[in-house]
Amino acid sequence: MAWSYNASDLNTTAASGRLNSVRLLIGDTDTNDQLVQDEEIFFALGQNGNNVYYAASWSCRIIAAKFSRLVDTQLDGALQASYSDRSKQYTLLSTQMDALGKKVSGRALGVSAGGISNSAMGVVEANTDRVSPQFAVDQFNNPEAADTYIPDYD
Repeated sequence: MAWSYNASDLNTTAASGRLNSVRLLIGDTDTNDQLVQDEEIFFALGQNGNNVYYAASWSCRIIAAKFSRLVDTQLDGALQASYSDRSKQYTLLSTQMDALGKKVSGRALGVSAGGISNSAMGVVEANTDRVSPQFAVDQFNNPEAADTYIPDYD
């Protein structure tokens, strides 16, 4: 297992830059306090389409799970370790990273539009193996009925 961080290589175009960006987002930049391995971050990136925010959210959930296994300890009031607080903080950070991922990727509402390119629509409509759409423009247009329509009220 490997652990690496290079603050001068922060980008979303190269694999090493994405790795470093995820580490920066989750605060795993201290070589003396390593939280997740490079392979775990690369796996998170692969599972999330190389989106650094979603991968950071995934990594935070991994870290929160690690801390949730540990118990809070206190020795005579002098020394205390609250792993449950760290678990809660990383769960909260995971939620924040997920929201940032949605905001940055333009999918904050969970909606993506299709059919907004005339050339792409032409290709789709020319495909003879395509299932016919359930709805179409002017599907309820009946010009013959318009001439004979008499309203019930006046």
